[in-house]
Amino acid sequence: MKRGTDVTDMKRVYRNAVQDDFPEAIALLLEKEYELRYGENPNQSAGAYKIKGTSIPELTNIRLLKSGKGGLSATNLMDVTRALDILKFFKSPAVAVMKHVVPSGFATQFNNNNLEKIYQNARDADARSAFGSIVVMNQPLDKATANAINQTYVEGVAAPDYEEGAVEILQAKKDLRLILFSNLEKIPKYAGDDVEGLYDIKILPTGRAIVQKPYLSSIKGPESLILDPLVRKKDEKTGIETAYVVEKDPAPRELEDLLTSWYVNIGVRSNGIVIVKDGVTLAIGSGQQERVGAVEQAITKSYQKALDRKKMLGNANVLWTPGSMSWDDMRKELESNPLEGAVLSSDAFFPFRDSIDLIAGVGIKAIIQPGGSVKDYEVIQAVNEHKIAMAYTLERCFGHF
Repeated sequence: MKRGTDVTDMKRVYRNAVQDDFPEAIALLLEKEYELRYGENPNQSAGAYKIKGTSIPELTNIRLLKSGKGGLSATNLMDVTRALDILKFFKSPAVAVMKHVVPSGFATQFNNNNLEKIYQNARDADARSAFGSIVVMNQPLDKATANAINQTYVEGVAAPDYEEGAVEILQAKKDLRLILFSNLEKIPKYAGDDVEGLYDIKILPTGRAIVQKPYLSSIKGPESLILDPLVRKKDEKTGIETAYVVEKDPAPRELEDLLTSWYVNIGVRSNGIVIVKDGVTLAIGSGQQERVGAVEQAITKSYQKALDRKKMLGNANVLWTPGSMSWDDMRKELESNPLEGAVLSSDAFFPFRDSIDLIAGVGIKAIIQPGGSVKDYEVIQAVNEHKIAMAYTLERCFGHF
């Protein structure tokens, strides 16, 4: 048995107040950056403003290269900025296909594939949802990728640059908006980064606002993860204490996918579940009210999206229509299990072992999660029974809105 890293006290994080010296009053000066086509809906006028006192707006410098149908709307700008909040964690080429401020698909480089293939992987992770999406990448857009984008309906593309000839190809789409941004690598992302003057502000309907520090992750790479979490559980009747430790380590490829799934989950609404294999999201469960429901949603979507891809390849014999088939039926239709060898991230702890039992039954081999449940010992028992690897982050990445 492994010696293990004792994380028993992680659950106390959720009980203790975080001490900080938030001022009695905060004065924010907002400077108008540009007019928006409209807000979240066409009956809401809107403008984009930047917060004075921080350099990030000037550094990132999000601007239009081609305006399309009347410029950016609020939702376009939300999609771009949320994508940047995910892409900032990736040094390798990566693409986020955004829909309603959540990625419908995400892919990063695997086996040195090029940007065109990375985009196609991100798009086809959920081809139906990618209709009318905003595509955001961390590399200059080349001509091959521009041609691939033109194959479907996309509302906007955002990139740090456009290689010669790429803009001309995209000009063929009259309503397509082309967006430029700068200095992705300078957006704060890790604990300790400078966030002076930056606030994460949630406006509430009753004339109130919640003001918090921006989310910064402590996960800088594999070395930041707890791969051998151990929790102690004392029997209330006998007083005997038992140690439970995760026995299986993730394989190197699984470890890379675990980090990808965690960083993507930072840009997902809670409860968030992200399934990844070979650098590509297979499914994203987002906004569900219960953890096991988010797991169920993600598993269901992974099969549905695999069937969609099979149909796209011209297989007229695919019988699936939404809601018509069970997981077993879909696996039989696919003739293989797309989830075999995949990994899964959860943006918060698993309150019970039910999610683990579901995950094990579909072939997922590794999990990343914060830890901190009073039932952590049961969750560890479950992963050991199913021979699944499980890494702890010791941080939660909830995103409510």
